[in-house]
Amino acid sequence: MKIAMLTPLPPTRSGVAHYSSLLLPALRERVDVHAFDTAEGYDPETFDLHVYQLGNNPHHAWMYAEAMQRPGIAVIHDLVLHHLIVEMTLARGDVDGYVRALQASHGEAGAAWARGRAAGLHSEMGNFLLPASVEVARRSRAVVVHNEYARQRLESFGVATPIHVVPHPWIADEAQPDGSALRRTLGIPADHTVIGFFGFLTSAKRGEVVLEAFRRAKERQPRLTLLIVGEPAPNIDPETLRGDGIITTGYVSDDDFPRYYAIADRLVNLRYPTAGETSGTLVRAFDAGKPVAVSDYAQFAEFPDDCVVKVSLGQGEVEKLVEFFTSALPDVAATQRRWLEANSTLELAVAGYLAALRDAMQNVQREATVITNSVPLFPRLEVVSATVGDEVVIVVRNGGEEVIRTRTYGQPEYRMIAKLFDGEHVVQDGWYALPCDLRPGEATEIRFRRTRVATTLRLYHALQDVPMLEPRAWAEVSAEAERVQ
Repeated sequence: MKIAMLTPLPPTRSGVAHYSSLLLPALRERVDVHAFDTAEGYDPETFDLHVYQLGNNPHHAWMYAEAMQRPGIAVIHDLVLHHLIVEMTLARGDVDGYVRALQASHGEAGAAWARGRAAGLHSEMGNFLLPASVEVARRSRAVVVHNEYARQRLESFGVATPIHVVPHPWIADEAQPDGSALRRTLGIPADHTVIGFFGFLTSAKRGEVVLEAFRRAKERQPRLTLLIVGEPAPNIDPETLRGDGIITTGYVSDDDFPRYYAIADRLVNLRYPTAGETSGTLVRAFDAGKPVAVSDYAQFAEFPDDCVVKVSLGQGEVEKLVEFFTSALPDVAATQRRWLEANSTLELAVAGYLAALRDAMQNVQREATVITNSVPLFPRLEVVSATVGDEVVIVVRNGGEEVIRTRTYGQPEYRMIAKLFDGEHVVQDGWYALPCDLRPGEATEIRFRRTRVATTLRLYHALQDVPMLEPRAWAEVSAEAERVQ
């Protein structure tokens, strides 16, 4: 086979570029693969199969467009490609293209979301609720992801394309550099514990939690330094990264990264919400043999407890991190190295790609599978009964196939909007949370006082903290009726 791989390559400032630079030499020992980071010199007709490295930033716009037109193997580094889609459509004034892309991946819920955002309503959580990678995955001949969470999430959206979980490649750095000179250059006192916070800094890496925990930890143990290695995202104010004991480096090249790992005594790698990626900086932390704190969430929860310190989201998160920053920690280098050798070698990565290539060649004539299990944005609720008197009593039942969960930290919670009308004029409205989790078929009751004369009750779906256009009522009850079956 003659394979084309479309991917960012060094010196592009991209984790995927570094990833491909590790993978390509080993893969070329087994197959005839040619890499392209631009369309220059690329003739798609001369290749048997195409591999597309897809990440969630504009470096991948050309690769994504080609993957949609000429199905091959989609290597989805970030399950969430929503930001990339926005850059390719809405950011360029193409509202219709944005609506079509979201509708293709997420049906009418996606189209409604896209129209709302185009009208000026936006919540960052929407990018994660609707990852927008479903359509490119289902068009492809095979899909490669790097963790079980990403595979399960794609399958939950109805993707039937063969999905291969292929490890993030790791090459042992047997000659760990001496960081003493760099430590002196940065002005870090010899008796300080250095906490490393590495990689492109986005809001999902919970910088505000890390900074608050560091502030409290430094009050308890003054000999601490927080070393922030990497450039912040455009929506991160650099001023928020300044403070006593904090050193920021900005962008650091891949070749220089090991020197910074050498001077870090422990590292922090939190994430919420998640784009479903496997962190290359975390793999490097294991290679350096350093204690590392991760969020006990999604793909990060897959790592064994003897390799990482898991920090639960929500209540107690900051205190757990303070403890990690200030306490004596066991030496985890040996267990981390054993995990890498068993789960993340370059040989395992190449074997995974070869399996995906075999699947893709068998599926060249496969018709794209229509999504049959798209996860709805809102739950399927049914009104069992409703009484509109001095007190309004509404009984609703979960008519869907999934548990409707409440009070789950970090997840936008479902809200039922109840509006009372006198004619067509709204005289009372409120947002109501479900009082408990609802399993399929279970019912619960919502009560509130009526304060004004009303003729009609209408119910609407909403999500906590997520802006939306004026919704359509999913149920309507006449105030004259005693009950509605």
